[in-house]
Amino acid sequence: MNRRTALSTLAVGGFVGVGGCLDNVRGGDDERSDSDRPDPELNREVETTGAEDGARSQFQWGPAHGGRREEAGPKDDVDVFWRRTPYRYDHSQPVVVGDRVYVSFSGTLFRLGLATGEVQWSTEVGHDGSSTPAVRDGIAYVTVWNGGGETDRGLAAVDAESGEVRWRRLTDAEITTAPTVTTDGVFVGGGYETQTVAAFDRDGTERWRNDLAEYASAPAVADGTVVYGAGGPRVVAYDAASGAELWTTDVDGDATATPTVADGRVLIGTRAGTLYALDLGDGSVEWTDDLPGPVRRSVAVTADRAVVPTELGLVAVGDGGERLWSNEKIAGATAPMVADGVAYLGDGRTVRAIAVEDGTERWSFRSRERSYTDVLLQGVRAAPTVVDGVVLAATHAGDVYALGES
Repeated sequence: MNRRTALSTLAVGGFVGVGGCLDNVRGGDDERSDSDRPDPELNREVETTGAEDGARSQFQWGPAHGGRREEAGPKDDVDVFWRRTPYRYDHSQPVVVGDRVYVSFSGTLFRLGLATGEVQWSTEVGHDGSSTPAVRDGIAYVTVWNGGGETDRGLAAVDAESGEVRWRRLTDAEITTAPTVTTDGVFVGGGYETQTVAAFDRDGTERWRNDLAEYASAPAVADGTVVYGAGGPRVVAYDAASGAELWTTDVDGDATATPTVADGRVLIGTRAGTLYALDLGDGSVEWTDDLPGPVRRSVAVTADRAVVPTELGLVAVGDGGERLWSNEKIAGATAPMVADGVAYLGDGRTVRAIAVEDGTERWSFRSRERSYTDVLLQGVRAAPTVVDGVVLAATHAGDVYALGES
């Protein structure tokens, strides 16, 4: 097992957004450096029942990426149960299996204990990567990119007990999207300078490869169909077993957000600011909705609506395409996770709980600033996770929080 022992220097390129602030934000420790004051690593243990190992333990809580939990999360003001700092910079959504939490930071996969957040092991999988791991039957599947030279990249299967890498595939591809795992397969999307999307059996045997545009999305898988935002202005579906194209649908802007499948319908937003509802069977357009801004993140669904993060506001859309509410103060949010009528999301340095019914805020918590030089590198960049009554959120500053009701 390869354990990272020192902080490497990273060159951060591209646009870095800084989220705005709303009123009544409860804050963490706004520390200018780690040595300013004691680090409250553990205030209270999480009472763990955990999440079962299975379809839910991956990005947006399942292969269809619905982003929905049946159990409740914290609805009132929250405190920090624990905070741990495994690393810094690019991070994934935390994933929970039983009493363990799996989270990636810049190409290193960590396993933490859910009760206290203690780091149990870490494995350097590649040079860089922040895709959400998918954990099933004792294996954590994770992708990495920016390999270059002899550095590892592509898709890796990591033993969830020991942290050892069992096998690697797509070692010639820069993958920036989360893998999707089903009972019998592992499906991956695209990335930087990568047009390949692919499927593998769970033992690593390659099943098929296809070509889409650069930055094709992570796939959503449902009813034997694998759906991608194609990177360009179209959505494409393949047969999960053979990789044969089932349908392709042109849309009005680049589709890089991960699709969500619910009730036989594919929901995906575009960079042009349109939400599409497509029939899973043939890709036909059921309805569209004009949104306040571009969409780069996946939506979360409830029984009668979708919660959509755009770059100019958070929106709820009914299952017939009607606009239910919008909150323009929450711009550029992460993908949301919905639990018992509340949407949990990252917004800059802040974790927010938003009522799905009307878009009002239930509570908010501002994550700490670790050092003065990291002002532009702060924030919750991936969706939080809700489990055992707490919200787990990672930050670009390298922290993982467990937030629960006071």
